[in-house]
Amino acid sequence: MGPKERFVKAMLREEPDQVPIFVFGINGVLLEKLLNRPVLQRNPHAYLEMCAKGKIEEAHLKIAREQIELAEKFDLDAVRDVNQLGGWILDPRWEYFPKDSHVIKKSNGIWQINGTIIQYMSEINSLYQLDPYLPTDPDKAKEFIKSQWNDLNIPDQETITLKEIAKQVKGKRFIIGVVQGTFLPFFSPSTHMMVWMHRYPDLLKLWSEYYVRINMERAKAKIDAGADAIVENDDYATNSGPMISPIHFREFVLPSLKKLADVIHKKGAFFIKHTDGNINLILDDIISTEIDGLHPLEKQAGMDIGKVKEAYGKKICVLGNVHGALGGYREPDYIIKETTDCIKSAGPKGGYIMTTSNVITSDAQEKNFIAWIETTKKYGKYPINQSLGISRN
Repeated sequence: MGPKERFVKAMLREEPDQVPIFVFGINGVLLEKLLNRPVLQRNPHAYLEMCAKGKIEEAHLKIAREQIELAEKFDLDAVRDVNQLGGWILDPRWEYFPKDSHVIKKSNGIWQINGTIIQYMSEINSLYQLDPYLPTDPDKAKEFIKSQWNDLNIPDQETITLKEIAKQVKGKRFIIGVVQGTFLPFFSPSTHMMVWMHRYPDLLKLWSEYYVRINMERAKAKIDAGADAIVENDDYATNSGPMISPIHFREFVLPSLKKLADVIHKKGAFFIKHTDGNINLILDDIISTEIDGLHPLEKQAGMDIGKVKEAYGKKICVLGNVHGALGGYREPDYIIKETTDCIKSAGPKGGYIMTTSNVITSDAQEKNFIAWIETTKKYGKYPINQSLGISRN
Protein backbone atom coordinates (compact mmCIF):
# COMPACT_ATOMS: atom_id res chain seq x y z
CA MET A 1 0.00 0.00 0.00
CA GLY A 2 1.39 3.41 -0.96
CA PRO A 3 1.70 6.41 1.41
CA LYS A 4 -1.26 8.36 0.05
CA GLU A 5 -3.60 5.36 -0.01
CA ARG A 6 -2.53 4.52 3.55
CA PHE A 7 -3.32 8.05 4.75
CA VAL A 8 -6.68 8.14 2.96
CA LYS A 9 -7.68 4.81 4.50
CA ALA A 10 -6.98 6.17 7.97
CA MET A 11 -8.86 9.40 7.25
CA LEU A 12 -11.85 7.26 6.21
CA ARG A 13 -11.58 5.49 9.59
CA GLU A 14 -10.54 2.23 7.97
CA GLU A 15 -7.54 -0.04 8.57
CA PRO A 16 -4.60 0.54 6.22
CA ASP A 17 -1.61 -1.81 6.18
CA GLN A 18 0.10 0.25 8.89
CA VAL A 19 -0.41 3.42 10.91
CA PRO A 20 0.35 6.45 8.68
CA ILE A 21 2.93 8.90 9.96
CA PHE A 22 3.79 12.50 9.13
CA VAL A 23 5.59 15.46 10.65
CA PHE A 24 3.11 18.14 11.71
CA GLY A 25 5.94 20.65 12.05
CA ILE A 26 9.62 20.64 12.91
CA ASN A 27 12.09 23.11 14.37
CA GLY A 28 14.95 24.13 12.12
CA VAL A 29 17.58 23.05 14.66
CA LEU A 30 16.57 19.40 14.35
CA LEU A 31 15.74 19.60 10.65
CA GLU A 32 19.30 20.72 9.89
CA LYS A 33 20.64 17.63 11.65
CA LEU A 34 18.25 15.32 9.83
CA LEU A 35 18.98 16.77 6.39
CA ASN A 36 22.64 17.44 7.19
CA ARG A 37 22.59 20.97 5.78
CA PRO A 38 21.34 24.50 6.62
CA VAL A 39 17.57 25.04 6.32
CA LEU A 40 15.14 27.94 6.30
CA GLN A 41 12.16 26.22 7.91
CA ARG A 42 11.60 27.58 11.42
CA ASN A 43 14.94 29.31 11.15
CA PRO A 44 13.52 32.84 11.21
CA HIS A 45 16.77 34.77 11.08
CA ALA A 46 17.98 32.93 7.96
CA TYR A 47 14.52 33.26 6.42
CA LEU A 48 14.23 36.99 7.06
CA GLU A 49 17.79 37.58 5.89
CA MET A 50 16.88 35.92 2.59
CA CYS A 51 13.70 37.99 2.35
CA ALA A 52 15.74 41.14 2.96
CA LYS A 53 17.79 40.26 -0.13
CA GLY A 54 14.61 40.25 -2.24
CA LYS A 55 14.47 36.46 -2.49
CA ILE A 56 11.09 35.98 -0.82
CA GLU A 57 9.48 33.62 -3.32
CA GLU A 58 12.72 31.63 -3.54
CA ALA A 59 12.71 31.29 0.26
CA HIS A 60 9.16 29.92 0.28
CA LEU A 61 9.97 27.36 -2.41
CA LYS A 62 13.08 26.32 -0.51
CA ILE A 63 10.99 25.64 2.59
CA ALA A 64 8.58 23.51 0.55
CA ARG A 65 11.46 21.48 -0.86
CA GLU A 66 12.80 20.92 2.66
CA GLN A 67 9.45 19.38 3.62
CA ILE A 68 9.53 17.14 0.56
CA GLU A 69 13.11 16.06 1.24
CA LEU A 70 12.23 15.16 4.83
CA ALA A 71 9.25 13.07 3.71
CA GLU A 72 11.27 11.30 1.03
CA LYS A 73 14.23 10.58 3.32
CA PHE A 74 12.12 8.98 6.06
CA ASP A 75 9.30 7.71 3.82
CA LEU A 76 6.59 9.72 5.57
CA ASP A 77 3.03 9.32 4.35
CA ALA A 78 2.14 13.00 4.06
CA VAL A 79 3.72 16.35 3.29
CA ARG A 80 2.39 19.47 4.94
CA ASP A 81 2.44 22.96 3.46
CA VAL A 82 4.37 24.95 6.07
CA ASN A 83 3.77 28.59 6.91
CA GLN A 84 7.10 30.15 7.86
CA LEU A 85 6.30 33.16 10.04
CA GLY A 86 2.96 34.48 8.85
CA GLY A 87 2.24 37.15 6.28
CA TRP A 88 -1.13 37.56 7.97
CA ILE A 89 0.63 39.63 10.59
CA LEU A 90 0.62 42.36 7.91
CA ASP A 91 -2.64 41.58 6.12
CA PRO A 92 -5.21 38.78 6.67
CA ARG A 93 -5.29 38.10 2.94
CA TRP A 94 -1.74 36.78 3.17
CA GLU A 95 -0.24 33.71 4.78
CA TYR A 96 3.14 34.18 3.13
CA PHE A 97 4.96 37.47 2.73
CA PRO A 98 4.21 38.97 -0.70
CA LYS A 99 7.18 38.57 -3.03
CA ASP A 100 7.52 42.33 -3.45
CA SER A 101 7.63 42.99 0.32
CA HIS A 102 10.35 45.35 1.52
CA VAL A 103 12.16 43.70 4.44
CA ILE A 104 14.77 45.61 6.45
CA LYS A 105 16.68 44.44 9.51
CA LYS A 106 16.63 47.26 12.06
CA SER A 107 18.45 45.45 14.88
CA ASN A 108 18.64 41.99 16.42
CA GLY A 109 15.04 40.79 16.66
CA ILE A 110 13.54 43.95 15.14
CA TRP A 111 12.54 44.03 11.47
CA GLN A 112 10.66 46.48 9.30
CA ILE A 113 8.35 44.93 6.71
CA ASN A 114 6.59 47.26 4.29
CA GLY A 115 7.07 50.11 6.75
CA THR A 116 5.66 48.18 9.72
CA ILE A 117 7.88 47.40 12.71
CA ILE A 118 7.87 43.70 13.56
CA GLN A 119 9.49 42.08 16.57
CA TYR A 120 10.74 38.51 16.44
CA MET A 121 9.91 36.68 19.70
CA SER A 122 12.26 33.74 20.13
CA GLU A 123 10.23 32.18 22.94
CA ILE A 124 7.34 31.47 20.55
CA ASN A 125 9.44 31.43 17.36
CA SER A 126 7.13 33.94 15.73
CA LEU A 127 6.65 37.58 14.88
CA TYR A 128 4.72 40.22 16.78
CA GLN A 129 3.35 43.36 15.21
CA LEU A 130 3.65 46.27 17.61
CA ASP A 131 0.88 48.19 15.82
CA PRO A 132 -2.01 45.72 15.22
CA TYR A 133 -3.46 45.35 11.73
CA LEU A 134 -7.02 45.72 13.02
CA PRO A 135 -7.81 48.96 14.89
CA THR A 136 -8.63 48.42 18.55
CA ASP A 137 -11.18 51.24 18.66
CA PRO A 138 -14.59 49.62 17.98
CA ASP A 139 -15.90 52.30 15.60
CA LYS A 140 -12.65 52.42 13.60
CA ALA A 141 -12.52 48.62 13.54
CA LYS A 142 -16.05 48.39 12.13
CA GLU A 143 -15.32 50.90 9.39
CA PHE A 144 -12.05 49.18 8.56
CA ILE A 145 -13.70 45.74 8.25
CA LYS A 146 -16.45 47.15 6.03
CA SER A 147 -13.85 48.80 3.80
CA GLN A 148 -12.15 45.43 3.30
CA TRP A 149 -15.30 43.29 3.16
CA ASN A 150 -15.30 42.42 -0.51
CA ASP A 151 -11.53 42.12 -0.93
CA LEU A 152 -11.29 38.34 -0.73
CA ASN A 153 -8.81 37.76 -3.53
CA ILE A 154 -6.18 35.17 -2.66
CA PRO A 155 -3.00 36.01 -4.58
CA ASP A 156 -1.41 33.28 -6.69
CA GLN A 157 1.71 33.45 -4.55
CA GLU A 158 -0.22 31.91 -1.67
CA THR A 159 -0.27 28.58 -3.47
CA ILE A 160 3.24 28.36 -4.92
CA THR A 161 4.50 26.11 -2.12
CA LEU A 162 1.58 23.70 -2.49
CA LYS A 163 2.04 23.63 -6.24
CA GLU A 164 5.70 22.78 -5.72
CA ILE A 165 4.79 19.98 -3.33
CA ALA A 166 2.11 18.69 -5.70
CA LYS A 167 4.53 18.78 -8.62
CA GLN A 168 6.85 16.40 -6.80
CA VAL A 169 4.63 14.12 -4.70
CA LYS A 170 1.00 14.38 -5.92
CA GLY A 171 -0.55 10.93 -6.04
CA LYS A 172 2.34 9.40 -4.10
CA ARG A 173 2.06 11.13 -0.74
CA PHE A 174 -0.92 12.78 0.94
CA ILE A 175 -0.72 16.59 0.75
CA ILE A 176 -1.94 18.82 3.59
CA GLY A 177 -2.62 22.53 3.22
CA VAL A 178 -3.01 24.86 6.20
CA VAL A 179 -5.32 27.81 6.90
CA GLN A 180 -6.48 29.78 9.92
CA GLY A 181 -10.05 30.95 10.02
CA THR A 182 -12.24 30.42 13.05
CA PHE A 183 -10.91 32.01 16.23
CA LEU A 184 -8.99 35.13 17.32
CA PRO A 185 -6.39 35.32 14.56
CA PHE A 186 -2.74 35.83 15.46
CA PHE A 187 -2.62 39.30 13.90
CA SER A 188 -5.58 40.55 15.95
CA PRO A 189 -5.49 42.34 19.32
CA SER A 190 -6.95 39.36 21.16
CA THR A 191 -7.37 41.09 24.51
CA HIS A 192 -9.60 43.68 22.83
CA MET A 193 -11.53 40.95 21.10
CA MET A 194 -12.32 39.37 24.46
CA VAL A 195 -13.75 42.74 25.49
CA TRP A 196 -15.72 42.96 22.24
CA MET A 197 -17.25 39.55 22.95
CA HIS A 198 -19.03 41.04 25.96
CA ARG A 199 -19.46 44.69 24.99
CA TYR A 200 -19.66 44.64 21.19
CA PRO A 201 -20.73 41.13 20.16
CA ASP A 202 -22.00 42.29 16.75
CA LEU A 203 -18.56 43.72 15.95
CA LEU A 204 -16.82 40.48 16.87
CA LYS A 205 -19.27 38.52 14.71
CA LEU A 206 -18.57 40.90 11.83
CA TRP A 207 -14.84 40.36 12.18
CA SER A 208 -15.26 36.58 12.57
CA GLU A 209 -17.34 36.47 9.38
CA TYR A 210 -14.72 38.41 7.45
CA TYR A 211 -11.93 36.23 8.82
CA VAL A 212 -13.59 32.95 7.84
CA ARG A 213 -14.62 34.27 4.40
CA ILE A 214 -10.98 34.99 3.54
CA ASN A 215 -9.86 31.60 4.76
CA MET A 216 -12.62 29.73 2.92
CA GLU A 217 -11.22 31.26 -0.27
CA ARG A 218 -7.68 30.36 0.81
CA ALA A 219 -8.74 26.76 1.50
CA LYS A 220 -10.37 26.46 -1.93
CA ALA A 221 -7.25 27.85 -3.60
CA LYS A 222 -5.02 25.40 -1.77
CA ILE A 223 -7.23 22.45 -2.72
CA ASP A 224 -7.11 23.57 -6.35
CA ALA A 225 -3.30 23.73 -6.00
CA GLY A 226 -3.12 20.08 -4.91
CA ALA A 227 -4.06 19.74 -1.23
CA ASP A 228 -5.84 16.49 -0.31
CA ALA A 229 -6.79 17.91 3.10
CA ILE A 230 -6.90 21.24 4.88
CA VAL A 231 -5.83 21.71 8.49
CA GLU A 232 -7.41 24.67 10.29
CA ASN A 233 -4.84 25.83 12.80
CA ASP A 234 -6.49 28.17 15.34
CA ASP A 235 -6.19 27.06 18.97
CA TYR A 236 -9.31 26.98 21.14
CA ALA A 237 -7.95 26.05 24.56
CA THR A 238 -5.16 26.12 27.12
CA ASN A 239 -4.18 23.22 29.35
CA SER A 240 -6.91 24.17 31.80
CA GLY A 241 -9.77 24.38 29.31
CA PRO A 242 -11.34 26.46 26.51
CA MET A 243 -10.23 30.09 26.17
CA ILE A 244 -13.88 31.15 26.11
CA SER A 245 -16.98 29.61 27.63
CA PRO A 246 -18.78 26.83 25.74
CA ILE A 247 -21.76 29.18 25.33
CA HIS A 248 -19.60 31.84 23.69
CA PHE A 249 -17.80 29.18 21.66
CA ARG A 250 -21.11 28.06 20.17
CA GLU A 251 -22.10 31.64 19.41
CA PHE A 252 -18.86 33.09 18.02
CA VAL A 253 -16.72 30.19 16.79
CA LEU A 254 -18.77 27.14 15.90
CA PRO A 255 -20.61 28.73 12.93
CA SER A 256 -17.29 29.59 11.29
CA LEU A 257 -15.92 26.09 11.85
CA LYS A 258 -19.01 24.58 10.24
CA LYS A 259 -18.81 26.94 7.23
CA LEU A 260 -15.16 26.09 6.67
CA ALA A 261 -15.81 22.35 6.95
CA ASP A 262 -18.67 22.54 4.46
CA VAL A 263 -16.64 24.50 1.89
CA ILE A 264 -13.71 22.08 2.12
CA HIS A 265 -15.96 19.05 1.76
CA LYS A 266 -17.72 20.61 -1.22
CA LYS A 267 -14.32 20.91 -2.89
CA GLY A 268 -13.73 17.19 -2.32
CA ALA A 269 -11.02 17.42 0.35
CA PHE A 270 -10.73 16.20 3.93
CA PHE A 271 -10.90 18.66 6.83
CA ILE A 272 -8.67 18.28 9.90
CA LYS A 273 -9.13 20.52 12.92
CA HIS A 274 -6.05 21.32 15.03
CA THR A 275 -6.32 22.80 18.48
CA ASP A 276 -4.04 22.60 21.50
CA GLY A 277 -5.36 22.37 25.02
CA ASN A 278 -8.11 20.69 26.98
CA ILE A 279 -11.19 20.74 24.73
CA ASN A 280 -13.36 18.26 26.63
CA LEU A 281 -16.04 20.88 27.29
CA ILE A 282 -16.40 21.72 23.58
CA LEU A 283 -15.50 18.36 22.04
CA ASP A 284 -19.10 17.43 21.17
CA ASP A 285 -19.52 20.81 19.47
CA ILE A 286 -16.36 20.41 17.38
CA ILE A 287 -17.35 16.90 16.27
CA SER A 288 -20.83 18.17 15.32
CA THR A 289 -19.36 20.26 12.48
CA GLU A 290 -18.50 17.01 10.63
CA ILE A 291 -14.73 17.45 10.63
CA ASP A 292 -12.87 14.40 9.30
CA GLY A 293 -9.92 14.46 11.69
CA LEU A 294 -8.92 15.98 15.03
CA HIS A 295 -5.37 16.86 16.09
CA PRO A 296 -3.59 16.53 18.52
CA LEU A 297 -5.68 15.64 21.60
CA GLU A 298 -2.86 16.91 23.74
CA LYS A 299 -2.15 14.56 26.62
CA GLN A 300 -0.34 17.29 28.61
CA ALA A 301 -3.67 19.11 28.67
CA GLY A 302 -5.57 16.11 29.98
CA MET A 303 -6.84 14.79 26.64
CA ASP A 304 -6.90 10.99 26.33
CA ILE A 305 -6.62 10.08 22.65
CA GLY A 306 -7.76 6.51 23.35
CA LYS A 307 -10.95 7.63 25.07
CA VAL A 308 -11.70 10.14 22.30
CA LYS A 309 -11.14 7.39 19.72
CA GLU A 310 -13.47 5.06 21.63
CA ALA A 311 -16.20 7.72 21.89
CA TYR A 312 -15.92 9.31 18.44
CA GLY A 313 -13.97 6.83 16.32
CA LYS A 314 -16.95 6.15 14.06
CA LYS A 315 -17.12 9.86 13.15
CA ILE A 316 -13.52 11.12 13.04
CA CYS A 317 -9.94 10.05 12.53
CA VAL A 318 -7.68 10.95 15.46
CA LEU A 319 -4.19 12.36 14.86
CA GLY A 320 -1.40 12.68 17.41
CA ASN A 321 -0.23 12.78 20.07
CA VAL A 322 3.42 12.09 20.84
CA HIS A 323 4.93 15.10 22.63
CA GLY A 324 6.84 17.46 20.36
CA ALA A 325 10.04 17.19 22.39
CA LEU A 326 10.25 13.46 21.47
CA GLY A 327 11.54 12.78 24.95
CA GLY A 328 13.95 15.72 24.94
CA TYR A 329 17.36 14.66 26.20
CA ARG A 330 16.16 11.28 27.40
CA GLU A 331 17.32 8.08 25.73
CA PRO A 332 15.30 6.54 22.85
CA ASP A 333 13.61 4.04 25.19
CA TYR A 334 11.44 6.91 26.41
CA ILE A 335 10.08 7.85 22.99
CA ILE A 336 9.71 4.20 22.01
CA LYS A 337 7.39 3.66 24.98
CA GLU A 338 5.42 6.85 24.32
CA THR A 339 4.99 5.90 20.68
CA THR A 340 3.84 2.34 21.38
CA ASP A 341 1.45 3.66 24.04
CA CYS A 342 -0.17 5.91 21.41
CA ILE A 343 -0.42 3.06 18.92
CA LYS A 344 -1.87 0.74 21.53
CA SER A 345 -4.40 3.35 22.65
CA ALA A 346 -5.59 4.83 19.35
CA GLY A 347 -4.44 2.44 16.62
CA PRO A 348 -6.76 -0.58 16.79
CA LYS A 349 -9.45 -0.78 14.06
CA GLY A 350 -7.90 2.03 12.02
CA GLY A 351 -8.79 5.71 11.98
CA TYR A 352 -5.51 6.75 13.58
CA ILE A 353 -2.58 8.78 12.21
CA MET A 354 0.71 9.17 14.07
CA THR A 355 2.17 12.63 14.48
CA THR A 356 3.31 14.92 17.27
CA SER A 357 1.19 17.07 19.55
CA ASN A 358 2.60 20.18 17.92
CA VAL A 359 5.79 21.28 16.19
CA ILE A 360 8.80 19.10 17.03
CA THR A 361 10.87 21.32 19.30
CA SER A 362 14.52 22.33 19.21
CA ASP A 363 15.44 20.08 22.14
CA ALA A 364 14.35 16.93 20.30
CA GLN A 365 17.28 14.66 19.49
CA GLU A 366 18.02 13.19 16.08
CA LYS A 367 18.26 9.67 17.51
CA ASN A 368 14.84 10.04 19.16
CA PHE A 369 13.27 11.27 15.92
CA ILE A 370 14.59 8.20 14.14
CA ALA A 371 13.42 5.95 16.99
CA TRP A 372 9.94 7.51 16.75
CA ILE A 373 9.69 6.83 13.01
CA GLU A 374 11.11 3.29 13.25
CA THR A 375 8.89 2.39 16.21
CA THR A 376 5.75 3.54 14.40
CA LYS A 377 6.64 1.49 11.33
CA LYS A 378 7.56 -1.59 13.39
CA TYR A 379 4.62 -1.67 15.80
CA GLY A 380 2.02 0.19 13.75
CA LYS A 381 1.34 -2.72 11.39
CA TYR A 382 -2.23 -4.01 11.24
CA PRO A 383 -3.70 -5.83 13.02
CA ILE A 384 -2.31 -3.61 15.78
CA ASN A 385 -2.72 -6.06 18.65
CA GLN A 386 -0.60 -8.66 16.88
CA SER A 387 2.15 -6.17 15.97
CA LEU A 388 2.38 -5.18 19.63
CA GLY A 389 2.34 -8.79 20.78
CA ILE A 390 -1.06 -8.47 22.45
CA SER A 391 -3.64 -11.19 22.03
CA ARG A 392 -7.06 -10.18 20.67
CA ASN A 393 -9.98 -10.42 23.04
